[in-house]
Amino acid sequence: EKPLIVIDAGHGGRDPGSQGHEVWEKAITLSAARELKAALERTGRYRVRLTRDSDVYVGHGRRVQIARDANADLFISLHADSGSDPALRGASVYTLSEQGASRAVREFTSHDDWQRDLRLPGGRDPSVDRILLDMTQRATQNRSAQFARGLLAQLEGDGHSMLRQSHRAAGLAVLLAPDVPAVLLEMGFMTNAEDGRVLSDERSRRRLMRSVADGIDSYFRQPNVPVHVAETGGQG
Repeated sequence: EKPLIVIDAGHGGRDPGSQGHEVWEKAITLSAARELKAALERTGRYRVRLTRDSDVYVGHGRRVQIARDANADLFISLHADSGSDPALRGASVYTLSEQGASRAVREFTSHDDWQRDLRLPGGRDPSVDRILLDMTQRATQNRSAQFARGLLAQLEGDGHSMLRQSHRAAGLAVLLAPDVPAVLLEMGFMTNAEDGRVLSDERSRRRLMRSVADGIDSYFRQPNVPVHVAETGGQG
């Protein structure tokens, strides 16, 4: 089966994100998402879905739910950083922190139908289901970290500017799905002149997205990465 990749263009609509040189983050992330989608589809090895394909606002929870409803094999949220120091530049990747993982489990189990939402068979002891949820969450975190490490290595190997502390952990809302490996990629700093030029230039941005696509390729070439079977009708 072809893996399903959900690409999330950060911000949008009433949420413009950071402002760079005459451009908002929401426009950069949408262009990058479309370019990454095209790069992945050219390989013929993936199914790809965007959380938004226009300048609209999509809530964080909805972005996560799109990935979960689609039974995605990987979720990547694209953003552009900002900082008070204009010299600060480089890409970085966020994965879910331990505190964020605990929050994800608490939020997930606060719903009465969480066992059904996690696609667990009925009739079992709730404590067993909770153990299975914890195991699922841990496996998802491990796969997210595995992808993040490979993506960072790919970006650095291709000569892209990297933040000194390039692998970061946080409890970001778009990373909270307990059953979909997820990362948030900060593609560079809108507040840095050189990064801003790269992100605003179509050719440079496409080169960056080709590196991300190569990182995704490397991840799915590993033998221990599971891929969901597509439901009847497929995903476009």
